[in-house]
Formats: sequence, C-alpha cells, structure tokens
Amino acid sequence: MASYQARQRDPLLDSNTQAIIERRGKELLGFGLMTVGFLVALTLWSYSADDPSWLSVTDGPVRNLLGRFGASVASPLIVISGAGAWGIAVAFLAWGVRFLLHIGAERALARAIFAPIAIALGAVYMSTHVPGVAWKHSFGLGGLFGDTVLGAVLGVLPVNATFGLKVMAFFMAIAALAMAAFALGFTRPELRSIGKFLLVGIIMIYATALNFVVRFSYWVGATFLAVRGWNANRREQRKTAAAAAVAAANVVEQPVVRRADLA
Repeated sequence: MASYQARQRDPLLDSNTQAIIERRGKELLGFGLMTVGFLVALTLWSYSADDPSWLSVTDGPVRNLLGRFGASVASPLIVISGAGAWGIAVAFLAWGVRFLLHIGAERALARAIFAPIAIALGAVYMSTHVPGVAWKHSFGLGGLFGDTVLGAVLGVLPVNATFGLKVMAFFMAIAALAMAAFALGFTRPELRSIGKFLLVGIIMIYATALNFVVRFSYWVGATFLAVRGWNANRREQRKTAAAAAVAAANVVEQPVVRRADLA
C-alpha cells in the first residue's frame, strides 16, 4: 500500500498573533462588561417608583436617565431584590475590570455563576434594615424576595423577632460578603493584599493626620507666643510713653536770669 506523507499545514496565525488577539478580545469583553455595569448602576441610581414600567402604568414623565427602557429594567429589579439589585452592577463592573486588566479572568466561568446567590443574600441582608423616608414601597429594602426569606427564617427561629433580626443581620452580612468575594473571583492572596493595602493606608492616614495635628499645634503655639510677645512690647511701649509724659509734666521750668536783673 502506497503511503503518502501528509504535509502539515501552517497555522493561519502564529502563536504570538493568536495571543495578542486573545488578549485584545478579553480587554474588549471587559470594556463591554464595564459598560453594562455602568448602565445598570445608572438605571438603579435614577430609579423612581413613579416612573412608568411593566409594573406601573402612569402618564407622568420618565425620570430614569435611560428613559422608559431604564425604568422598565429598574422596576422589576427593585421590586424583586430591592437594594440588593446593586450587586448586579457590582458583578458586571468587577468582572469587567478583571478582563480589562487580565487579573483572574480565567476564573470567570467557575465563579460568576454564583453571583445570583450573592445578590440574593445581599437582598436578605438589606431586608433586616428599616427603610428610610425616601423609600416609597410597601416592602423592605431587600425587595419581595428579601422580605419573604427573612420572614420565613424569623418564623422558625426560637427567639423573639427583635433579637432574631439582629442575629440575621449579622450572619447575612458575613454570608453576603463571603459569597460576593467568591463570586467576584477573589482569592486568598488577593484578599490578603487588599487587607494589607487597607491596613497600610489606614496607618498612613493616621500618621499624616497626626503630623498635621502636630504641625498645626506648633503653628498655633508659635502664633500665640508671637502675639503675646507683640502685646507685651506694646504694653511696654505704652508704659514708657506714659512715664515720659509724666516726667515731662513734672519738670519745673527754670527761671531765666537776665543780665539787666543782675545790674
């Protein structure tokens, strides 16, 4: 049997070019994720309960910065998860930064799928807080989902509602932060680096503030001494002038002896 040696085909692009294209593609994806995160944040920030949406039909003007589309997106997000919906914007922005800067982008598929769990835990945590005056909804800050889960858990806890609410707030905060850190792709070395950076930053801020206080105290003390010395000099000058005036007033005018009187 005749055998023919198959000629190995040269790749269309060399390895360096492929690496460059892959790198630029990740950066473009990161820029797109950051854009989506920014738009979601803008939509939630300009949300108004009076805007027309899928859940509210009104004739009033749209206050959302993205118009009717933004109002239609923000309304169900707020109703379902309340302030926890901000986790969506954070997730897009965080992974966008990772892809753009090539920091842990390879962990996206394994970690980003847990972002909804982090958002849900954040919604439950927000439900443990009392809404402010500006909150116009009948449900809490965690939306309908947060209120439902929180109410179900408080119903089975063998403690009173007030103490149970504090316990839930504590554990939900820890759980939400831990899940958010995992879903956003953070690793232990990264968390240690962030903690070290924050610790060094706090120390530097404290040192700067202390140096400023010392310098300001020195300036205040020097200014006080200068003002006190100036006042003392002014008092001495006034005393000297007064003494000179008194001395001048007490001088007895000597009689003038004329030659005619001597004759």
